[in-house]
Amino acid sequence: MLEIRDVDCFYAQAQVLKAFSLKAEAGEILCLLGRNGAGKTTALKAITGLVPARRGSITLDGTELTRLAPHEVPRQGIGYVPQGRRLFSDLTVMENLKIGLMTRNSGPEVLEHVLTLFPLLRERLDQRAGTMSGGEQQMPA
Repeated sequence: MLEIRDVDCFYAQAQVLKAFSLKAEAGEILCLLGRNGAGKTTALKAITGLVPARRGSITLDGTELTRLAPHEVPRQGIGYVPQGRRLFSDLTVMENLKIGLMTRNSGPEVLEHVLTLFPLLRERLDQRAGTMSGGEQQMPA
């Protein structure tokens, strides 16, 4: 279970989140809605540790995420995929994945894991990434 209690977040002196709270049970799907500038992205970045919470608590299955460095949060099972996909639209899905593997110094076992997580990609390896829908582009991103 993910539980966020009374989280305050700031950018410099500007407060963006004030007493933000949310609870998501295992298997539950929630949607965070709001107008531009309401703090949706900041809330997600706070969960992942990319924006520090000055006050409050963020726990995942009892582990306090606010005490972890941002690079340690994904090890707990939390991920963040920003909207900007940063794909090479003229390259194929496979070429984009290979570039990602090279930048992370990862091998074929990581590629196989990604293709297991996103089986649609296996069918689209030779397709130019720019011809996929936005949601499909999020998978290789």
